[in-house]
Amino acid sequence: MSGAKPFSTLRTSEPFNEAYAALDVKRKKQTDKAIRLLFANPAHPGLQTHPINPDKYCWEAYINRSDRLIFVRFGSVLRLVDIVPHDDIDRYAKAPAQR
Repeated sequence: MSGAKPFSTLRTSEPFNEAYAALDVKRKKQTDKAIRLLFANPAHPGLQTHPINPDKYCWEAYINRSDRLIFVRFGSVLRLVDIVPHDDIDRYAKAPAQR
């Protein structure tokens, strides 16, 4: 997402809302920080944002060493899709029509 413009709108999905609600206080703070950074600067180096292969529809951003924020960009809209452990990234490797 090199050179990507900041987002203007934030939307969340039900899986994201459920995953966020299940986080402990420390992980919620880490997630909140990652979301703030992502919203303001999608190319922030600390987030290590990159598309999830092979379809490159969903993207991931680092929250901490193990948790990943799954998101999709629709123009200036940031849609938060889910929060998953790194080992579960593969379930977001295909675009929705192919899942």
